[in-house]
Amino acid sequence: MPILKKLVNSLHNFKERTLFDIIHQTSSSQRLDVDQFKSTTSLDHGKAYFASWTSEIKNNHAFLANYLKDDFKKYHFLDLGCGKGKVCLVWKILNQKRGIKQNITGIDFYYPLIQIAQKNYRKLFQDEGDFIHGNVADFNFLALKKPLIIYLFNPFDEYMLDCVLNKIGKIPAYVVYNIPMHWNVLSNHAYQRIYEKSGSNQNQTTLIYTNIKNI
Repeated sequence: MPILKKLVNSLHNFKERTLFDIIHQTSSSQRLDVDQFKSTTSLDHGKAYFASWTSEIKNNHAFLANYLKDDFKKYHFLDLGCGKGKVCLVWKILNQKRGIKQNITGIDFYYPLIQIAQKNYRKLFQDEGDFIHGNVADFNFLALKKPLIIYLFNPFDEYMLDCVLNKIGKIPAYVVYNIPMHWNVLSNHAYQRIYEKSGSNQNQTTLIYTNIKNI
């Protein structure tokens, strides 16, 4: 990798990942490759852990909060493949700045990451938040009894995404897909794209879809 490109990547990683941990004294920025996961759970459909870029979470929150307006707080926010919980942390901080109370849940199949997410959440909000250890393909979305905002930071492959969308079914949902490698699966489920953003870095590429008709 050329020296200039390495320098730019290092600056991005500091600004978008490390800086958040420095400011909030949390632990979310260190990556975890799939071969480092110590688990008997099948890793066939999972991907490495990276922390989402802070600016991208902010952009997505701003878009949906402004797009949905007063209805925004009615949606249950779910980060699928939440890892160390950064998206949930930032989403909660942004909600507090707007005076919004909203259900926020993170789900991950790797329990050590859930434990870190709970610790991070406790550091900021004095409780462990709502983090669930489990397989998203088995999650009962209908039991939440609310429309959904689903956040995906490229957490799994097209097979698992297809399983998740089948489980969501006709529940009204918006899907925020950062690094949208398998966006075609959403199209196959008749989701409509309402937002797209790209940049020089793949972390700056996000698509937002919905299954709500006639919007």
